[in-house]
Amino acid sequence: MDYSNQRDKTIILKEKGKVHQIAIEDIVYIEGDSYLSTLHTKDRNNPLTFSLLLKQIEEKVNGYGFCRINRNIIVNLKYFNTFVSDKKRCFKTTTGVEMNVSRRKWHIFKDNIRE
Repeated sequence: MDYSNQRDKTIILKEKGKVHQIAIEDIVYIEGDSYLSTLHTKDRNNPLTFSLLLKQIEEKVNGYGFCRINRNIIVNLKYFNTFVSDKKRCFKTTTGVEMNVSRRKWHIFKDNIRE
């Protein structure tokens, strides 16, 4: 899959009175928990948390190589590394994070990886 469309693209999100401009190509994955979404980037040790629904952020990154792998996580497929052999529907990112894909999203995820 070609991820060149992520280059030089950013999203703007507000957090506690601050405005953050985040490069789409730096986002590894996004976690959602109720009305809070947490962005995990490749360079930052501290994730950023925003008062946004995961669906709202999903709309902003749609078309840039992101895939919703379960109800709480959207992952940037650019950072897919390998499947974890001893676990069912699990993969590892290039940053070393293991993630489980829901049964319903498994086929969509595998199709996106093959492209």
